[in-house]
Amino acid sequence: MKCFRKKKVVLCLLICNIIFVIILYCFLQTEKVITDNVRKKITYTVVIREFEEFDHDVPQTVRHIHTVLGNDVPIFIVADKLTYPRMNFSNSDVQSIFILDFEMDGKISTDTEILNAISSDLVIFLPDGTRIHNKSVFERLIEDFFHSKFSQAFAVKTGNDNLRCTGMDINLQRWRMKITTFDGSEGHCDYIEGDQAILIRTETLSMLPSPWSVPLTWSIYLQFVVRRWKSFVYTPVVFVPRKGFKNPSSMKKFQHEKKKREDSLLRKFKIKEVVYKTDADHEKKFYYGCNRDSEQCYSLINDIPDFLHRGKWTPPCCLKALRETAEYVFDIFSNYSMRYWLEGGSLLGAARSGDIIPWDISVDIGIYMEDIPKCQHLVKTGNYEFVDEKGFLWEKAEEGEFYRVFYSVTNRNYIQIFPFYSKNGIMTKDFWFKSHKQDVEFPEHFLKPLSTIAFIGKNVSAPNHVQEFLELKFGQGAIDNPKYPNGVSVY
Repeated sequence: MKCFRKKKVVLCLLICNIIFVIILYCFLQTEKVITDNVRKKITYTVVIREFEEFDHDVPQTVRHIHTVLGNDVPIFIVADKLTYPRMNFSNSDVQSIFILDFEMDGKISTDTEILNAISSDLVIFLPDGTRIHNKSVFERLIEDFFHSKFSQAFAVKTGNDNLRCTGMDINLQRWRMKITTFDGSEGHCDYIEGDQAILIRTETLSMLPSPWSVPLTWSIYLQFVVRRWKSFVYTPVVFVPRKGFKNPSSMKKFQHEKKKREDSLLRKFKIKEVVYKTDADHEKKFYYGCNRDSEQCYSLINDIPDFLHRGKWTPPCCLKALRETAEYVFDIFSNYSMRYWLEGGSLLGAARSGDIIPWDISVDIGIYMEDIPKCQHLVKTGNYEFVDEKGFLWEKAEEGEFYRVFYSVTNRNYIQIFPFYSKNGIMTKDFWFKSHKQDVEFPEHFLKPLSTIAFIGKNVSAPNHVQEFLELKFGQGAIDNPKYPNGVSVY
């Protein structure tokens, strides 16, 4: 019995020794990793991407960087085009100048070429005119970011005002970017507003489809948000607040050029609507797609909008055009005491959400044929096009007995007006879309009396018993089971 107990004691001691050895090994390995990281020289490249040809401080900024950080720091300048007068640097000042714009007689730099030229661990984008407090605070920034785990980038203020952390959501299917402002000046952010330097890992930069697009802050954070990456506001003071332009008149030109670059970037990234939400009840919308003076931004392929083939919905600018055109026509019909009602997919959208179906390309309205003489706009249309005093284009459709109203002569987003007449208590018409299964006759009692329904922000005329009417046209459960024009279920 005593022998057995001795064996148990020996076994326990052996197990304890093994555990101690394992713990000691792990501790030594951890110490080795930490020591290796400390000893490893963290390399970085300075990139100057944004500056104005008409008023810049690039040569002085380059000299300052070398003065503070040393001559061995690689500096790249990335520009859209060659500046005039040209900036002349020696190889010891700037490692390379890359030009992005295409020139028939010049050499253009590709994203891959620039990225391949960067051999450092990190890249820091410094705005033109940046001044560094001292080398130690800058190197502390580099070290802090290198050892960070949860941020894809650090933003460091280079101006007088603190950086502002805001929420950003991008819905590529709806072509929309939403920025939500809130009181936040530090932490992990979607989008960071303010005058800033951006520190990023070279590997991360190489994963962006458009790493050199400007404005740089919009470009980088937009691409981050799509990938659900976060950035961090670094609060220690690293840079001296930047000075303004040398020429006071340059600010106005800068604001103009900045707006052009923002518009160009949003179009490049296929963002057609930007929503700024300042609180729960207020938001501002800005559109970057088509307008009354430009063509609609889609085409039809076998009667299906091309954006559906790309997994997207109707561009917001086109929906805006449809809403404005429909609201205008509703008001005209009401002024002329016309009997009208929402038809087809437009009524379906109203029943679902009070708005146009997100992937629809027209608004459909039914009218009594006998009321056409009441409406001077339809009378004037006759068999030819008619542009009214508000710039809307009215036309009699070539395909058959119905009308279209276009947003403008150039922008062909449209609503359709279908004249119906009663025949033995059934509403019928003289033209039918063979490819539209919902385009069928219906009992007149759905229009006696007409009801109203919320649509595009106002109450408009609709058939009574809307659900029954829609199920007659589209089938059982049409309201709750949305489908694309090709019959594929949305969800």
